[in-house]
Amino acid sequence: MPSKNEIDTPISEIMHNHVITVKTTDTAQYCAVKITEERVGCIIVLDNESPVGIITERGFADLVKGGNFDSKKVTAEDFMTAPLLTIEVDTDYMTATEKLKKWNIKRVPVVEDKKVVGLLTLRNLVDYSRKAVKALQKENTLLNRMAEQRGMTRE
Repeated sequence: MPSKNEIDTPISEIMHNHVITVKTTDTAQYCAVKITEERVGCIIVLDNESPVGIITERGFADLVKGGNFDSKKVTAEDFMTAPLLTIEVDTDYMTATEKLKKWNIKRVPVVEDKKVVGLLTLRNLVDYSRKAVKALQKENTLLNRMAEQRGMTRE
């Protein structure tokens, strides 16, 4: 379990800062080009700069699975996942982890004043957890060495 400091870390220190967005009126073809060119797993759909939906790789798969559509006529609004769940930029690591688990999602846009400022993914949280565990292991090793030098044992 991460220490109190790691649990309180704001997600602004963990999230991706570069978020790919499209407009609700952008075509499915344009969205496909964006997601592949940018090599990302999702894009955030904006309406007047406010986040209203998300398009994931799975969203594209579901669209194609349905068949018989014109990728130049179908818009982002037609196949985005909405309503969009978001998380505030000042949310701490533990709260964010609990929300992703509760919502059963892998990624969530991070907002500040109703504007997207980042994207938090399950991978971000796992990577952060690994770093926190390594830091704790290093601290534990150091404390054990100090205790041994003083002829003490730690239990």
